[in-house]
Amino acid sequence: PFFVAISANGMAVGLILWLHRTPSFLLMGMSLVCMLLSTFSWWRDLIREGDIGFHTRFVIKSFRDGVALFILSEVMFFFTFFWTFFHNALSPSCELGMRWPPPGIRTPNPSSTSLFETGLLISSGLFVTQAHKSMRLKDYDVGPFIGLVVTIVCGTVFFLVQLREYYWNSYTIADSVYGSVFYLLTGFHGMHVVVGTIWLMVSSVRLWRGEFSSQRHFGFEACIWYWHFVDVVWVALWCLVYVWFGGWLYMWWFKMWDGDVYTFKYPDAKPS
Repeated sequence: PFFVAISANGMAVGLILWLHRTPSFLLMGMSLVCMLLSTFSWWRDLIREGDIGFHTRFVIKSFRDGVALFILSEVMFFFTFFWTFFHNALSPSCELGMRWPPPGIRTPNPSSTSLFETGLLISSGLFVTQAHKSMRLKDYDVGPFIGLVVTIVCGTVFFLVQLREYYWNSYTIADSVYGSVFYLLTGFHGMHVVVGTIWLMVSSVRLWRGEFSSQRHFGFEACIWYWHFVDVVWVALWCLVYVWFGGWLYMWWFKMWDGDVYTFKYPDAKPS
């Protein structure tokens, strides 16, 4: 923990220096290497302790509480960005032209690439749940492996498709507050997808080595919690950022009422 804290502090200082255009690649590199070595050694010791039998019910409960609090902190992390998004979308300022999306921003179509990404993550959530169910039924050969492999493929394809979407977008992170919040939300979510995919790969290796059983597989269960959190965040992000406040829902409503979105027409009504 001491080396992890020191390396995390070094990476934070290196990031601040980079933002101030005085990067220290030596500090960032040393901090990153120290972080990777420390976390690898830490997790290796935890796995060894579990194999020996040191993980009692009380220890497993502390692990559950820790993972739950970690996911809660991630929820609050994304909540801050959604708060920023709603603050600007619900009441656009004069600098934004009193409109949302701001003038000049061509938002991505929610029924195109993003809909495909939504389908990928929802499908991956179903497959990883099936893998967990197979493991609880003591199927250690086929069911969990198929579910994990398909989920890993879905996560990898999601990340690659997201990079392709970034490449073809007509705006950048510097284009208005919409571009800033959009890339922060989707970018950090993409980073969480990468972390979840790596976690799934580690779980599949541990499953192949026979380190899980139907009664002792909390590492895999925690990975499933994290992946479902990633799924839920993306579904909320797609519904709010792409569909609702991306302007497409309003366009559909505008065309439905033939441009008169504030007055409903009653053909059979007669003047009093």
